[in-house]
Amino acid sequence: MAEYVVYEPRYTADDPIERAEHLVFVKDGFHWWAAIFPALWLMVKGLWVELAICLVVIAALTSGLEALGVTNSVSGTLLFIAQVVFGFEAGTIESAALERRGWRCVGWIEGRNLAESERRFFTEWLPAQRDGQPRAADPYAGPMPKGPIATFAETAMRTARDAASRWRQRASDEGAA
Repeated sequence: MAEYVVYEPRYTADDPIERAEHLVFVKDGFHWWAAIFPALWLMVKGLWVELAICLVVIAALTSGLEALGVTNSVSGTLLFIAQVVFGFEAGTIESAALERRGWRCVGWIEGRNLAESERRFFTEWLPAQRDGQPRAADPYAGPMPKGPIATFAETAMRTARDAASRWRQRASDEGAA
């Protein structure tokens, strides 16, 4: 089963159907394309800051290994390991970029694939939105803090709250079963 985290832009319409069209599902797990072609994956996702960081890290790692006189086979192995790690962290990188842009997490869902996860999510989410359930207040609705430390701290707090929310949801689901 694949797990997806669902994000919505900060400023969306009040109509649930219009809001649903703008939701983004980010896979929480290994991303094959990100592991095989990290720079291309970042370009396709529009993660330009992360692309620049990726290229700098690859250049630094490559030149550092050459300066140490490491053989090509060892360098290739280390770069392969870095790509595998990137494949595991790609979803987290994409989630952090969305949160940095002001998107907020509205939930998570599991399914065999993206289509099933979307169907399951909208089956639960749309009726709740149509019933006039008020939208959750966004504690970050004010202006975004300035500077990289504030952005990092805000992203860390959102990630921790999201993880705690998912843990509580799983615990309640397991308790009900």
